[in-house]
Amino acid sequence: MNTKNQIKGLTKYKRDIIEKVCSLVADEFSVDEEDLFKKSRAFRYSTPRSVAAGLLRVNYGIQYQILADYFGYVSHSSIIHAVKSVDQKIKTDREMRSIIRNILENVSKEIKPTK
Repeated sequence: MNTKNQIKGLTKYKRDIIEKVCSLVADEFSVDEEDLFKKSRAFRYSTPRSVAAGLLRVNYGIQYQILADYFGYVSHSSIIHAVKSVDQKIKTDREMRSIIRNILENVSKEIKPTK
């Protein structure tokens, strides 16, 4: 398994984006940043982890495999599922939509999205 320093294709720019998004997501969900990388499927950890992965893929174009390696997923298909999950939550949950909007606004103050 790759460590975060050995992930193929992970540039300094991408690492900065990932770290900033993870920090803001952890703050929004009131969890420690390290909790985003736990293997736990508990809602308290899985939701912020999915939000972080989904935002990074959709808004910043970070490749599936880089995200899978960074978050410790077994496969990139877990990231695909996270993206779909976040998309569904945005469509159906007003509070989640507000949380994601706040995260994106805060990130955009420092790092511009690719879209």
